[in-house]
Amino acid sequence: MAGDKVKKTSLRKDIYKRIKTGVPGLDGLIEGGLPEKSVILLSGGAGCGKTTFATQFLMEGLNTGDNVLYITMEEMPEEIKVDAMQFGYDYSKYEDNGSCRIVYYDPFELGELIERMTDLVNVNKVKRLVIDSISMLGLYLQEDYKIRKELYKLVNALKQTGCTTLLLSEIPEDTKQLSRYGVEEFVADGVIVLYYMGIGEGVFRNLQVRKMRRTVHKNGTFPLSISKSGLKVEKEESMF
Repeated sequence: MAGDKVKKTSLRKDIYKRIKTGVPGLDGLIEGGLPEKSVILLSGGAGCGKTTFATQFLMEGLNTGDNVLYITMEEMPEEIKVDAMQFGYDYSKYEDNGSCRIVYYDPFELGELIERMTDLVNVNKVKRLVIDSISMLGLYLQEDYKIRKELYKLVNALKQTGCTTLLLSEIPEDTKQLSRYGVEEFVADGVIVLYYMGIGEGVFRNLQVRKMRRTVHKNGTFPLSISKSGLKVEKEESMF
């Protein structure tokens, strides 16, 4: 019986290849990384560290030879690169060799968004994709039912490309929502939530894996530290 159990566990890990996140301490909570080809929702309020998380995710791929794509609907590409340099991450050298692309889309001009994104992924053989942020879809689509419809179509299209995707989403402060529109967490394969809390002069960040398909993930909320080298999930569980 014990031998059968070991065999099944080993087979399961062989089936589900893991993609390292680039965030120290996180992969140990999710069986070694994100499921390959999955679409993951990364949500949180302002100042939680979503963009830094996304940069570490992409840099991890670049350092292992993956082609990556950063689609931004808020900051300009140059601003994204300057922000990354604060933590010692240099996108420019990877742009020069063609393995990294940072593309800005105007949220008011998002016609044929899904086709444009999937074409970029397929043509450039992208293995890691960040969309920052899907909250901006509301500026273009406006009506909730249209937003939900497009999100379903977007996630399904991304899964077909075979890349591993992070969808960044802003959520209001002091809310129990996991996403802006209330549908992203259901269509995504995984949900990681970043929390930001200020007490007096202190600032505390925390991380929680709320959902991760095909993964036995650790439950609870874990302290998230930020330093000159980026984000790191600490071992001690928070009482947040």
